[in-house]
Amino acid sequence: MGDQELDVNNHIYEEHYLASDDDNGIEDFDFPDNDTLYNDGFQTGESKDANNDEDENHFVDEDIEVNIKYSEGQPHVTHEDTEFNIDFSEGQPHVTHDYVSPGGTLYWTPIVLDDIKPKVSSKFNSYGEAETMYRKYALESGFDVRLGRVQKTKNGIITNRHLVCNREGNPNTSKLDTLDIQHKKTQRRKDLFRRNCKAKVVLEIIPGTLRYVVSDFVERHNHELFSKGNMHLSCSKRKLDYSQEIFIHNLSKQNIGPVKAHRLYSALQVGPSVRGGLVTDFKNARRNLNCYIGGRDAKFLVDKMNDSKKNVPSFTFEYKVLNKRLNSLFWADETTKYNYNSFGDVVSLDATFSMNKYDMVFVPFTGIDNHKKCVTFGAGLLSKEDGVSYEWLLRAFLKAFRKQPQLVLSDQDPALKKAIDKVFPLAHHRLCMWHITKKLPNKILSIEDATTNQNFRKRFHSIIWNSKLEPHEFENVWRQMLEEFKIIDITWMNTMYGLRKSWIPAFFKHISMSGLMRTTSLSESRNWSFQTTTLTGSYLVMFMMTFESVMERQRHNQILNGFNTATTFLKFITRTPYEPHASYVYTQKMFYQVQKEISRAEDNCFQKNVISSNGVDIIIVLEKTKNITIRQTNDVDVDDEDEEYNYDCILCRHIFCVFKFYGIAQIPEKYILKRLRRDVIPTELLKRRFTNSFDDSNFDMTAIDIFSTIDRYDCPNHDLPTRADHFKKLLGVVGPYVESGVNDIQNPTDIRNKGCDSRGKRLKSTKEMIEKESTKPKRKCAICEQMAHHDKGNCPLKNAQK
Repeated sequence: MGDQELDVNNHIYEEHYLASDDDNGIEDFDFPDNDTLYNDGFQTGESKDANNDEDENHFVDEDIEVNIKYSEGQPHVTHEDTEFNIDFSEGQPHVTHDYVSPGGTLYWTPIVLDDIKPKVSSKFNSYGEAETMYRKYALESGFDVRLGRVQKTKNGIITNRHLVCNREGNPNTSKLDTLDIQHKKTQRRKDLFRRNCKAKVVLEIIPGTLRYVVSDFVERHNHELFSKGNMHLSCSKRKLDYSQEIFIHNLSKQNIGPVKAHRLYSALQVGPSVRGGLVTDFKNARRNLNCYIGGRDAKFLVDKMNDSKKNVPSFTFEYKVLNKRLNSLFWADETTKYNYNSFGDVVSLDATFSMNKYDMVFVPFTGIDNHKKCVTFGAGLLSKEDGVSYEWLLRAFLKAFRKQPQLVLSDQDPALKKAIDKVFPLAHHRLCMWHITKKLPNKILSIEDATTNQNFRKRFHSIIWNSKLEPHEFENVWRQMLEEFKIIDITWMNTMYGLRKSWIPAFFKHISMSGLMRTTSLSESRNWSFQTTTLTGSYLVMFMMTFESVMERQRHNQILNGFNTATTFLKFITRTPYEPHASYVYTQKMFYQVQKEISRAEDNCFQKNVISSNGVDIIIVLEKTKNITIRQTNDVDVDDEDEEYNYDCILCRHIFCVFKFYGIAQIPEKYILKRLRRDVIPTELLKRRFTNSFDDSNFDMTAIDIFSTIDRYDCPNHDLPTRADHFKKLLGVVGPYVESGVNDIQNPTDIRNKGCDSRGKRLKSTKEMIEKESTKPKRKCAICEQMAHHDKGNCPLKNAQK
């Protein structure tokens, strides 16, 4: 070696080499695997003193002895024929290896305090105490424990238990995948973990008692143990506690998977090695919860909702089962009912897909609150989008809320329209204008000129969105538009004209708050919030928890909007006395609209004359406009010289002129709609949590503390909550049905939604396919020799020749 400094690892491999060249013919030498394990030290039967005082490095043949003194912090390795003495720094453990002849197998024996090491004939008051003892010993020694063989009585009392090293057992060296029935699939490459380690402790019950005694203890391991720097990678340290699984579960309700959850948790813990498991452990936690749900998903959901119906006031839950499979369900709580009583004059229905792994259609009932934000009145899940399913859903809705809405907004689904007309005969059904107008480009392909096409679109939208037109006026301008652009024969335009009473604003002017929603866009934005927070392929019970999370956020926003209204000092733009009064009555969002009407009344409106008849004053109010057109109401005559003024159907700005004429300082109560006022929904009601009878934040924190303490100390006391209790708490599932094994409600299957092909994928429209095709690069066709999106196989010229 000379004066060169020796590398410790090289000497370890040299040790292996010398052992294999031993004159005794050592065979089957076991090399230690790549797993590194920590221990507090290892003992050997024939090792020299680690504190050897030799100052030189020397080699002796036959009885080879190498004494090397390194700087502090180096390990100490001893062989019965070859010895490396390497000084440690103070407080570091030393390492020795034992060889057993004639095979030359290498063993590791942990050195720990006698108080921690198991001893044969040691007695313990319970099985949990004995198991905890061995797990603490394993943690100090540097290996993980696995439950081995067990014997129990008929009552489930353990009489004999083997606690073994987690590397016990023979490795699987088969090259075939044993899960493949035909055994033809080659197993993927996988590192061998088990080493047939014999280290174990055997616990036996003392007859006539519940105490246990250590009947056998094997100390030696045939593999390396954890090093101190890698202790956080052991299974015992990587085990997730209850608070961490709560963290993963709560993030899953926000559409955050286990990989991102691990990144977030690592960032919060200032590094992945501080506390917690690996990404694989986070994935396994998610997998274990999904496996626990499995085929009991529908049953879990129904029992969870029935528990809420039984214990939560005014909670409504209806469901339907066909052929023992869940078919439909509807639910609503007290807050949704309160919202409907206040804002349920206009309801939007818009079905949403891809919200669960069974492809059940999610149908929320959406409205607009006093802050002009979306609120959910209730929701349902359907297996089919047919008339029978929609009729059942609407009847469940009517049963819960006991009154029909004034206006129902939906798309052009004929099954839904039929159900609405049948269940809500007093309600007006309105079609979504956006769903209609988005089809326009594909319906007017006959207008080839781009400029003419653009002019038609502007004209079309100016007519259909004009809320000031009367029905007969709309019919006249529609007919003129068709004649002007020569599209009288287009079938779609004639069909939409035939349905004009179902979507044109002019035919809904007599309905209160009809202008509040003319499209389902607000409803779709609310549906989008559900979609963005739901993991793809979620179980029903997981989807329900996501729904509850979105509803809590929605109600928090309602509280926040009310708080901003109450604490914000609004700026006035006029000197009228009723503007400050409006700021105290209306919400902030609604006040801005009223304020705009007050300002327009001051700037553009004035009183023309007053006609008194039979004690009733008829006040004619004119409004200045920039256009030189005339609109008149049925009971007002307009002279030719008044053509610079325009009558408007908006009552709000005109009524302020009346207030000014009579000197009214405050808006009369009869003119203030309840749905526009402040504090329509009590804050205490919005802060309640309507999930199940055990859903209490204090109970949640107590459960987290209990389970985290159990997991932290790895306590197996069977009197404490089990892992099944843990899963039930996560899912909000309670009751004895989980253990009973009775599952009378199966998960839904064979669901095929509208607009999907035989494989369950959504059918794309012609416009979507054209847009997708236009993004592809062009190539030269061999037939027409043009740069296009086709080739010689589908060239239009080739088809034309045929």
